Amino acid sequence: MTNFNYGNTMQKTTLLSLVVLGFMLAGLANAYSTQIYDPAVVSATSGQLTNIRLNVTSGTGAVTVSGPSSVAQDTLQSAETGAAYAANYLGVNESAYNFSYYINDNNSPVSGPSAGLSFTILAISGLEHKPIIQNLAATGTISPNGTAGLIGGIFDKAAAAKAAGKSFLIVPYAPNSSIESMFYYAAQQNLGIGIVEVKDASEALPYAFGNKAPQQMHFNYSQNYSITTLPSANQTCNACNISYFYSLENMTTNMTTAEINSMGGNFSSLKQQMLSVLGAYSAIGAKGYLYTASDLAFNEYIDAYTIASMNNASLQNASSTISRVQDYCNSLSAPQLTTLNYEYVIGGEFRQALANQTLNESVSELNSSTSSDGVTLALRNVGTAYAWCKAASTMYNTAYTMGGANVTYDSSIRDIADNYLSNATSRSMPNTYLGIAAQAFKNGNYYVSIYGSVYSNIFGSNLVANRSSAQAAYSTATNQQYGIWAKEFDVQSAFFLNQANQTHNSSMQSSYFVSAYSAALLSSGLSNANKQISSNFANYTSVYPQGYAGIQNQLNEIFGMLTLIFIMLILIFIILLKNEIKRRPKQVWSDVQAPKLAKRASAKRKTR
Repeated sequence: MTNFNYGNTMQKTTLLSLVVLGFMLAGLANAYSTQIYDPAVVSATSGQLTNIRLNVTSGTGAVTVSGPSSVAQDTLQSAETGAAYAANYLGVNESAYNFSYYINDNNSPVSGPSAGLSFTILAISGLEHKPIIQNLAATGTISPNGTAGLIGGIFDKAAAAKAAGKSFLIVPYAPNSSIESMFYYAAQQNLGIGIVEVKDASEALPYAFGNKAPQQMHFNYSQNYSITTLPSANQTCNACNISYFYSLENMTTNMTTAEINSMGGNFSSLKQQMLSVLGAYSAIGAKGYLYTASDLAFNEYIDAYTIASMNNASLQNASSTISRVQDYCNSLSAPQLTTLNYEYVIGGEFRQALANQTLNESVSELNSSTSSDGVTLALRNVGTAYAWCKAASTMYNTAYTMGGANVTYDSSIRDIADNYLSNATSRSMPNTYLGIAAQAFKNGNYYVSIYGSVYSNIFGSNLVANRSSAQAAYSTATNQQYGIWAKEFDVQSAFFLNQANQTHNSSMQSSYFVSAYSAALLSSGLSNANKQISSNFANYTSVYPQGYAGIQNQLNEIFGMLTLIFIMLILIFIILLKNEIKRRPKQVWSDVQAPKLAKRASAKRKTR
């Protein structure tokens, strides 16, 4: 028989209960609930603000995401990455906690990693028991080291946060003057919501916990070129007239000025910056670097067009804009080639081809867009295409004024173009210029195909250059230059070599050397192309009319001759009419009076 000690058992039971209760209380002490708002893109041009909650408890390191009807693997992965970084950041053992995220998303499917930054902020908040202020939203991917990664749909997400009454939106840092930074700034200025950039999760915490007041971002649009020490460009031009090129620079500058001024009043600071930069580019042009100034202003036009278009980046607006630009580009017609204007005609046709290629990219971008970012990028391409066609139109107008004997290509030019294209195909990676060269060859426009092949050889490969190689290429180009394009790219090479000598930034210097090198190679390539093209001209007709002015004079002469003929016809008509009037009364008299006279004569005879 066993002796049962009731008192001893009660003591053990009480002790066990206290231990379990202690663990339960410890778990309760470690439990913490927190929440944050994260915007998401729900359609091509609209966003939605989503509430994400986190409950942190003692556990085994489990990370779960619930709420949506389905959660994609990349979303779950970003939650796990956020929890792991938070534990490491705070120096605690992740395996001692469970992280239960709940996304209040109306039972809809959720995918994408863009909530990673929010997951991370929540995990730190839950582990530290620090509440997140509720007048903010956050978006961005997260990496294992806590770096915040770029996201899409910023305009849609900022609009959703603003509509929900949030004061500011935390976003991943974007390099200044990058397209992402431009999108951030445009969203802030158009929507009136603060945009706060952070490089990693640790930078976001002071804003999330209310320890640091958010400041609206500023967009620095500047140029770093040294102009005061820039020498005047050598204006000597072989087989060309440099004065005709001023029209292209003037057109580009005026077009860019107008587009900057079209930006809304909420961009007044940026407008001042951009106009100042444009003035610097004009100063570069005034020193004889005409194409360089035009090229820089061209790129600024695209930025201004992008910003001006962002406030109306709808699918319908983008589609109609593409159609209008397509109609404009298709309306342009190249003049007849002459011995003097061929570079402007070929240059214009080449830019029309670039415009068509860019418009095709716009259509593809628009059809595949999943946010307003895609729509805006499509519009940016439209602006680029329009600028290409404006440049082509200017070149055509210039070509009309240049005179010269009409020419066409000799049959041998096809073989020359074929050699250029074969060489470019073997040397270049697939690129826009190679595509243009191939299409132009197929269409029988061998001159444009040659130009496209030359561009492809330079820009279809990864160029590497240093001071020595850039200087050597420039010297070769200076000795070879033949034609206006060869001249302008030779001068551009000189410009970038000068900038490389002026900067103390090694990264910028390397970039300038590559730019100088590529411009020099392009100069030499186009010089050789021009020599082969011009040596294969065949006579087309006698003399080409002297452009618009000559055509106008001829029309005036024709009009004068027609006017003289018209006046002579009127005089002849008046003379004939006068003779007819003189003749007709006699005829009437005789017709009316003759019977009466005959009757009187008969009566007299009877009387006698």
